[in-house]
Amino acid sequence: MKRFSKITAVFLAVLMTVSLLIPAFAADAQDDPYTSLKEGTGYVAIGDSFTRGYGASDHWRDQIYLSDSYGNFNCRNVDGAYPKRVADHFGLYSPDDIRNTDAKMWPICHDAVSTAYMLDLLGIDDGFRDDEFTYDDSRMKERYQTDLRYYGDPLSLTLDGQSTYGQTGEIMSIRELISNASLITLEVGQTDVIYKAQIFGLNKMDLSDVSGIPAGVANIVKLLYKYFDYWKDAYPLLLDFIKDNNPDAEVILVGTLNPIKDATITDDFALPIGNALNIIMDTMNAMTRNFARQYGYTFVDISDVETPAAATTMSIGHILSIPDPIEYGLIAHPTPKGYEQIAAKVIKAIEKDLDQSSGLGKVKAFFAAIIEWFKSLFAKVTGVFSHIGG
Repeated sequence: MKRFSKITAVFLAVLMTVSLLIPAFAADAQDDPYTSLKEGTGYVAIGDSFTRGYGASDHWRDQIYLSDSYGNFNCRNVDGAYPKRVADHFGLYSPDDIRNTDAKMWPICHDAVSTAYMLDLLGIDDGFRDDEFTYDDSRMKERYQTDLRYYGDPLSLTLDGQSTYGQTGEIMSIRELISNASLITLEVGQTDVIYKAQIFGLNKMDLSDVSGIPAGVANIVKLLYKYFDYWKDAYPLLLDFIKDNNPDAEVILVGTLNPIKDATITDDFALPIGNALNIIMDTMNAMTRNFARQYGYTFVDISDVETPAAATTMSIGHILSIPDPIEYGLIAHPTPKGYEQIAAKVIKAIEKDLDQSSGLGKVKAFFAAIIEWFKSLFAKVTGVFSHIGG
């Protein structure tokens, strides 16, 4: 029995020693695993209004609609937007002036940005032009022209699909930004699928005619799948570009959400219609997750973050009756708390990935494996002696 006690003491001593060695070896391996985020152009945030920060703070409207155009250079940040929160968390220099090339956070994002918008800005001649929607909107034309002047590349395409060869961005080429980034977050798809179905389907429904509601809902679902098929073919082209031009970047693929999942038809007609979107949203998220596995990227699920319609009881009829188009648009976006939740999810994913890929993470994993091996061996030895003792 004394022999068994000595063996137990030895095993416990070994486990304690190994545990104490972990922080010491980890510190030697890498003191700050997040310094890699500041290399090159730093962090590039690609996306639509979810990335830009539509409704993210008390000042978002001025920061987007007053600053977000060519000639107004203090437009890098939107308070409360998740790229700004991510940059602040990791200490990435993010001045408001978009011309400051010392910055380590670069937002390539606007409301209603589609996958085709990004493909055109990158000069990818792919047949996925978005003439149906994006370039028929005067505001989006201005946004695209602004991005072209700031970030245009000799390979970028104009609004009519022509080459801009010989023209370059006044600040930095978008290809240069992406090719030299340490961290990239990509969030496109809401405009391609949800926003288009809203514009061409939901907004044209006559809720006063109850008999026509089923046909209207069926049309919306049809549009959702039509635009989903478009997105699933175009989206990988962005992933291919990033992988080909910057294979070492830390890339986070941000998913999508159903902002009206709890909404009914009208206040008096309690048929749940919002959850009809769950099928297509779940499918998009599942596909994005699979893309992340395929390309070696990380998927972040935002389907559960807070939105105005999810935080309150709100019907489609009530939403469509909101007269202010900006207030109406807020319903389809996260609340300020929701943006905070997205940032927390993205930060957690980045920290996990960097920890695993850094020297610190590898040391932890190595010693964790040793500890598990000792625990397993200890259990086996204990079992043998227990058997002998019995």
